[in-house]
Amino acid sequence: MSDPTSLREKETAYGLWSVTGHPAIIDAAAATGPDFVVVDTQHGVDLGRLDASLFTVLAHYGVAGLVRVPAIHPTPIGRALDLGAAGVIVPLVESAHDAEQAVAATRYAPSGKRSYGMQTHRVGAFQHAPFVAIQIETAPSVGYVDAIAAVDGVDALYIGPADLGLGIGGETAADVNEVFDGTHPLSDELAAAFSAVVAECRGHGIVAGLHVGDGATAARARDHGFTFASVSADVGLVGKGLKDELAQAREA
Repeated sequence: MSDPTSLREKETAYGLWSVTGHPAIIDAAAATGPDFVVVDTQHGVDLGRLDASLFTVLAHYGVAGLVRVPAIHPTPIGRALDLGAAGVIVPLVESAHDAEQAVAATRYAPSGKRSYGMQTHRVGAFQHAPFVAIQIETAPSVGYVDAIAAVDGVDALYIGPADLGLGIGGETAADVNEVFDGTHPLSDELAAAFSAVVAECRGHGIVAGLHVGDGATAARARDHGFTFASVSADVGLVGKGLKDELAQAREA
């Protein structure tokens, strides 16, 4: 069983990226012992459809429940935390000011802007200092990565490679193996951005994260300095698993 309160201290942290936010899938996933589960409310399930029981299940298994919120705004960030999330992943951060606003939305006054209400006391050490991961996924965010990493309260920088590729040169980089192999059209630029994020995270004592699609790539990313990564998405697991089983059945 994982210990959610040690997410900041873990040498490596790997988990599931959930697009559906479905309680049965979350329950089944949490039972396998991931370090975290991220529920995506930017491109996946609507935040308003989530229920606190989802995070009760994760707390039962000792798994940190994170929410990728749709925007840098106190309302969705506060709502995710009120439901019981241990922290948030905040997209489209492009400056230190953006990062400061994201952190402030997770903290109560006088140090922040989070409203006090619907308290969920299941997240231990994250109750008053939620885990905050800032997404690095645009050209400006790379340019200001040193200042973003230095913001007090930021626990991790998390690269979104698809959007980062688009932002740097109009080519998604959803498969980071192409960056590692040097086969992506923007390999040099993306590799430089990856290295910059890792270096700044090390320099500021925070976590370097990278969005990947499978365990083998997560292990490879670790060799490049990334210690926080998703190893699969729930919809991808269903599709791949069914495809493999159908192939075996039809070949028999």
